[in-house]
Amino acid sequence: MKRAIIVFKGWGSTESFYRDFLNGLGAEIIFSEDLSEKNLDEFQEIIAFGWSMGTLDCIRFVRENRIEKSILVAPTLDFTKTTRPIIIKKMIKRLKVERAGCLRDFIELNFSSNSKFEKYLGEYFENILKIHDDELVNGLNKLIEDKVAREKSEQSPIIILGASDRVISKENSKDVLEDFPNAIICNIDGGHNLMYEEREKVYRYIKRYLDS
Repeated sequence: MKRAIIVFKGWGSTESFYRDFLNGLGAEIIFSEDLSEKNLDEFQEIIAFGWSMGTLDCIRFVRENRIEKSILVAPTLDFTKTTRPIIIKKMIKRLKVERAGCLRDFIELNFSSNSKFEKYLGEYFENILKIHDDELVNGLNKLIEDKVAREKSEQSPIIILGASDRVISKENSKDVLEDFPNAIICNIDGGHNLMYEEREKVYRYIKRYLDS
């Protein structure tokens, strides 16, 4: 069976990060910004994958296309539900004068383990610094402005939440859980970047879900 995973990226993350994580699932990885160049009819199974900011568009895609399987990691319908817009606006200003420091501090916020944070920096920070300024600023503005409407769905995504998430809390994700009452919920001890911090555990949950 030919399978595709459509990835909706979180803020400040690189394609290589998702490829490293999803590589063993036996699927072609397609990033959402490249969708217009792909013919999805050639795939027997389409899987939508969204992390953090990416879940805003991922949820819309799942609803509009009736995707049978989807993976939502730290999802939100409204980032400003638990994070004041002024905080995001300060990040936009800081990016212009202290880009590396702003990105580093945000990445640190993604982790509950300092050793995993340092390891992640060593592997990905060089590429993260290459992300275009417009992409970073547009992403932060999206977090302020973009809200996904509430809508009940009978679809059954897997929703993965971090117990120590300091970016998108369980309280923020609550609306998503209510909109997908048939979802498979996985609560994991870890921070916002569970795909790196608790890689083996998250991967195991996802593989079991996809193979079911």
